[in-house]
Amino acid sequence: MLNTAYKCASADIVFEEFEGDLVVLNLASGRYFGFNKSAASIWNAMMQGVRPSTISAVGPGETDIRGFVDTLLANELVVANADINAPLDTAQIADLEADRSAPVVEVYDDLADLIVADPIHDVDAEAGWPVKPE
Repeated sequence: MLNTAYKCASADIVFEEFEGDLVVLNLASGRYFGFNKSAASIWNAMMQGVRPSTISAVGPGETDIRGFVDTLLANELVVANADINAPLDTAQIADLEADRSAPVVEVYDDLADLIVADPIHDVDAEAGWPVKPE
């Protein structure tokens, strides 16, 4: 598990940083996730193709990283991506070394019904609103 690279599980998984906080949203389920600074640093590295084993060498320990990856997999946010094995860049190393606390993922589903029902998600990616995908 730690020697596997990961990517977003689908196009329905989107993420954005807001003033240092990372929010990951699953448009299909409507659940969203708040990541602490450590979790955000790990997520960002993983989304660039860095394997968790590489991250644990400079950031939080292997046990914390394993728990984080388990959480991502359990919430269907990531899938294996065996085709990539990217190194950590200097900025990623600095972020991981600056905060070695345990990564924390908070799960929210209070807006799930509204997010799933939002028709803006039912548009053709190329044509845009109001064209629905085929």
